Amino acid sequence: MILELLKNKSYFFLLLAAISFLILSFIGDKNETFVINVHDTYYVITFQHAYILLCLIFFITGLIYFFFIFFEIQFISILSLIHVYGSLIFLGIFFYYLGKINSSSIFDSIDYNLRAIISLLIFVGLQFLIVFNLLI
Repeated sequence: MILELLKNKSYFFLLLAAISFLILSFIGDKNETFVINVHDTYYVITFQHAYILLCLIFFITGLIYFFFIFFEIQFISILSLIHVYGSLIFLGIFFYYLGKINSSSIFDSIDYNLRAIISLLIFVGLQFLIVFNLLI
């Protein structure tokens, strides 16, 4: 029953991800940070704050989907699927490269930081897809 529900209503994945990030924010190390380097600027963010921000993003977008479907307002289904699955995939790619940044040596020829930033920018861009879907 749960698999059928997740297959037909993909926005439940967003609510499931929000719950997961909320749990991660409580059980994670409070002082663990990650650093994103953009040109001459370093952004130092704790994992706890990142998890809470992602929890809020996924929870709000999941509630938007739930609210509009509750009132039987139709979305373009392909845009909704691209938004939900694309958000989860590119966020996973971001955390994958973030792990590679923390474990790589200084002499690595692959720039994992650039790949992490690009995947994060694609994730942010995909969040505008719900606004586009609402306007259509």
